[in-house]
Amino acid sequence: MRNWQRDLRRASFRGVRFWVEDDSSEDGRRVVVHQIVGGEVPVTEDMGRRVATFDVRAYVVSDVADLESLALRAACGLPGASLLTLPMEPPQFVRCLACRPSRSRDRAGYVGFDLSFVAAGGAFSALATGIPALRLTFGVNLGPVSLALSVDL
Repeated sequence: MRNWQRDLRRASFRGVRFWVEDDSSEDGRRVVVHQIVGGEVPVTEDMGRRVATFDVRAYVVSDVADLESLALRAACGLPGASLLTLPMEPPQFVRCLACRPSRSRDRAGYVGFDLSFVAAGGAFSALATGIPALRLTFGVNLGPVSLALSVDL
């Protein structure tokens, strides 16, 4: 039986590590629906692939959670795209759309975050394909084989 606790990666964005409570992603197609006057069946038009989005409920928890939360907020506030690594998704180049921290008096040493990301696309999507993507996605479990796949990004 698979050991999920061992296989799940710790999450990070711009190298700042955090834990994930839950995450979701959304992608698909951009479809326009044309409703024709007097028609019984609509006409649909495929406009291409939809931009992937990622929503993450994250947290940092430690004796220095206040400093870790500042680091994550700073990483999310920087311009440009960077690598997002989630426990079960392949690493993606994304831009951070929103970073909402939450703190509670009853949970000292714990800072929660609601994070939203959008796939960077363009040149960044080309970097995340092929051997680099394989190394980033599976490098944790490849052991010595990962050395053979080493490609600098």
